[in-house]
Amino acid sequence: MHLPLQKDLHSNKISITPSELATIICYPNFSIEDYTIRLNEIHSLGINTILFGGRTKIGRMNIVGKGCVGLVVKVKIEDKIYACKIRRTDADRKDMRREVLLHTIANSIGIGPSLFAHTENFIIMEFIDGLTIIDWIRQQQNLSTYKVRDIVVTVLKKCYDLDKIHLDHGELSRLDRHVLISEHNNVNIIDFESSSNLRKISNVTSATQALLLNGVIARRINGLLNIPKNEIIQILRLYKQKPTSYNFDRLIQIVRMA
Repeated sequence: MHLPLQKDLHSNKISITPSELATIICYPNFSIEDYTIRLNEIHSLGINTILFGGRTKIGRMNIVGKGCVGLVVKVKIEDKIYACKIRRTDADRKDMRREVLLHTIANSIGIGPSLFAHTENFIIMEFIDGLTIIDWIRQQQNLSTYKVRDIVVTVLKKCYDLDKIHLDHGELSRLDRHVLISEHNNVNIIDFESSSNLRKISNVTSATQALLLNGVIARRINGLLNIPKNEIIQILRLYKQKPTSYNFDRLIQIVRMA
């Protein structure tokens, strides 16, 4: 199977060898059997190009991201670019079906990149060209408190939407890796590999702590907004006990008045 490889315009031009391609497709442990299966899946999905580029480096190659379950690369199907998640050969699951199911639940309320297709080892989804929250803050010139406040409120509202359907993301305490701000300040929650609809929900509480109470993002935001931390902590405790719309609205009201 012929699979053209390209580099992003922002990356150095290098020629990717077949063995390097195999390294990505079968990361981190290569086998002929896995490679053959995965090439067939790539063919079935209609992927004709892999676009190497991004912040994460595997050998000489840059990719979009790497996690405990998979690698993310950009791919081209016909003339459209998508994000492709590739299951690691050492992942703690034999396929991507459960992640697809939970991601589909999030999509049902308009959250997460739109899913396009999947196989046992690949998930094809909308590619979101965005910045992490901390990078978004760093790149804003003359950053207004209104913009920051609006982003915080939007993130929390999306988290509350997840709470309402009892889908716990599982990684929103590490907000900088799981929320992207794209064009027109659109907020996108990504990566549902650790999600669950069985455990207790903690989307709003985890995100609030990361945004307003602890860590580098909270320090940046608190440098711009006058956040009354004690009030946030009190309301968050109430919300954790009773995740009602009333308690959530009280949290949002505090943020809007900051």
